[in-house]
Amino acid sequence: MLDALDHPLFTIDADGAFSFLNLAACRALGHPRAQLLGARAADFLGHGQPLVLHGREHLVHLSDAQKGARAGQLLDMTDLRDTELACALGDKRLELLVRNLPLLLHAHDESGAIVFWNQECERVLGYRAEEAVGNLGIYERLYPDADYRARVLANRIKPDAAGGREVVMRAADGAERTIIWTAVPQALPMPGCTAWQTGVDKTAQKSAESALAEAKRQVSALFLASPMGMHLYRLEPDGDLIFVGANPAADTILHRDHSRLVGQPVETAFPELAGSEAAERFRRACRLGESWKTGHFDSQGEQAVSAYELHCFQTEPGACACMFLDQTEQHRLETRLRTQALYDQLTGVANRSLCMERIDTALQRAKRRPDYHYAVILIDLDRFKNINDTQGHTIGDAVLVETAARLRACVRELDTVARMGGDEFVIVMEEFDSYKRPIQAIKRIREELRPPVSVQGLELSVSASIGLVLGSTPAASAEEVLRNANLALHRAKTMGRNRVKSFTPSLLTQTVRVVRLESEMDHAIARGEFFLEFQPIIQLGKTQLGNTRQLFGFEALARWRHPERGLIMPSEFIPIAEESGKVVELGYWALREGSRILNTWRGRYPHLANAMLSVNLSPQQVPKPDFLPRMREILHETGLPAKNLKLEVTETALMQSGATVLNKLTELRDMGVTFSVDDFGTGYSSLAYLTRLPLDHLKIDLSFVQMLESGKENLEIVRAIIQLATSLRMDVVAEGVETLSQQGILQGLGCEYFQGYLFARPLPADKAEEFLRRFDTALTDGDMPAGGMSAACGLPD
Repeated sequence: MLDALDHPLFTIDADGAFSFLNLAACRALGHPRAQLLGARAADFLGHGQPLVLHGREHLVHLSDAQKGARAGQLLDMTDLRDTELACALGDKRLELLVRNLPLLLHAHDESGAIVFWNQECERVLGYRAEEAVGNLGIYERLYPDADYRARVLANRIKPDAAGGREVVMRAADGAERTIIWTAVPQALPMPGCTAWQTGVDKTAQKSAESALAEAKRQVSALFLASPMGMHLYRLEPDGDLIFVGANPAADTILHRDHSRLVGQPVETAFPELAGSEAAERFRRACRLGESWKTGHFDSQGEQAVSAYELHCFQTEPGACACMFLDQTEQHRLETRLRTQALYDQLTGVANRSLCMERIDTALQRAKRRPDYHYAVILIDLDRFKNINDTQGHTIGDAVLVETAARLRACVRELDTVARMGGDEFVIVMEEFDSYKRPIQAIKRIREELRPPVSVQGLELSVSASIGLVLGSTPAASAEEVLRNANLALHRAKTMGRNRVKSFTPSLLTQTVRVVRLESEMDHAIARGEFFLEFQPIIQLGKTQLGNTRQLFGFEALARWRHPERGLIMPSEFIPIAEESGKVVELGYWALREGSRILNTWRGRYPHLANAMLSVNLSPQQVPKPDFLPRMREILHETGLPAKNLKLEVTETALMQSGATVLNKLTELRDMGVTFSVDDFGTGYSSLAYLTRLPLDHLKIDLSFVQMLESGKENLEIVRAIIQLATSLRMDVVAEGVETLSQQGILQGLGCEYFQGYLFARPLPADKAEEFLRRFDTALTDGDMPAGGMSAACGLPD
């Protein structure tokens, strides 16, 4: 019977062992009855402490001992404990919940003093609970509304008060907060509490409502004052649009009174849209909120606005608005700007941007079509700067306009004539069947440019250098095509102007080499890669004792020994130096090094006291502000007397020199420096400069010397040069003398100074010193060995 009970029961004998357990006790202890009977009860029941079995707390209850035996039971205390704990914790949890409600909550006692102040009150109003509870003085700060403050203090806020009341309260930071307070029944069992109030902070909402009202007012004002036209429409369920209203700007832009159109369908309000695709597109724009550009017609049916941009959008379900702007002027301005962006404002032909676009288009077509041919012709007017400088930019601009017109006449409509800037033009030819076509066009261009341009009574001759790139030349971009054309143009200019040069890959290779040499030239002087060779200048004369030979001096010639390319000839690096401007520093280096070496020789060999050092002077050096100071510095540093220095200047450079250059040369002449005209006879035909400039020598160009024996005409030219020099009391130096016959002819014409392979090749400094050491001033013609003067001096030819 005891086994049928759910309550655990057991007995313990006098030895403290289990003597009986019902099934409920065995289940609670978790062991079979056979294992428990006879076992020590204390091992399973603990030692007077609550027993936790299967996660539940049990109390062991034992009866008083009778004859040493005791009866016992296990009492499940878990539910009882939970109930007691819940009662204990319930009030605390409720208070915690109320304190942390996201609503403002506070309570008063009969005196009106605050007895409860939750955390939301602290957050919103800024007063901590300890500042508010029991402090009647806080009401003066909290309630600007005296009436409401009196009602609170009089405790007239009752739980049955209908609805809430909007109260403006002042927070601790002085900011006003709008609170909706509502009296509620007692929230917590709190002795002495007579009234509870819950509140909601509506400050943000009130601010938003105020801002919304202001925004509506501003939108209304914007609608009325906006320079953009605005239409309002109602969207009907069938998709139709009913006109609702418009702002004043719409009347102005569309030249109509919209008040008469209110309530009409869009096609009735605007007949010009009836039955047209524009009406459907307009409906679609209003439904989907699209923007589009179109033209618009006025009430007379004529197009009054050429550019009309619309922006449609729904304002609310079933309603939409359309904003539009008269963009006629903007459209015209865009057209002008587009023209300015793509066409040259002076000549009206395409500009660089459009030209590059056309070249790129031609490139892309050529890649897609094997039969497609194109060509790019780059044209640069020769000496156009002279026209600008001498006649002014107005005349120069007129020449450019006429040139552009002539170029247009040379090509077809589909070809592009462009001005790249300055006096540079490009013609892009497309769609021709043979590459003979651009060649023919170039011929016609040269013919068209040949007649003088007549401007304001002036007849101005214009010629052009032309670079040509054919579409058959591989190129990756328009920039590369134009670069190739520039390379060809540059080569045409170096060939003498008014020339035509077609681009070839070898021209690019050569240009790359030039660019590399130019960059390497910067460090070549510092690294000692340049050196000088000296070519003797011999003075031949006659005395009663016979013919005499005297070492007049040396011409210093720069050489470049490149560490990788070996010896680079002057004919290659001098033009690069001149074009890049590096010839200035190279010239000063040659002058300083040559002066140092000659002055050293003068100290060693007395017969060289009057020997001259001839150095080429670049036309780029003289105009520099530091020219004279640097010349004085070099002479001072090297110790070479000014009378031992002769500067050789080309005939072309002298012709282009101005008053400043003339004054500088004259100042050097006053110091004792002498001057020689280099390559005389190859430059300008005008000889007036010979009387104006401080010149001492004329140097007959080797081209005349080498042709002395080939005809009487060359002989007469040389005779005239020598006679001219004699009449101007100038000495003549013949360069490039290679044979005794040439020497004899020149001597017979009165020439005294000679330079050339007949006497000596250009020699390195050590060989030149050996030459002058062995030089015999008394050597006669009859003693001249077959190897020339070098052989006579024991040097190899």
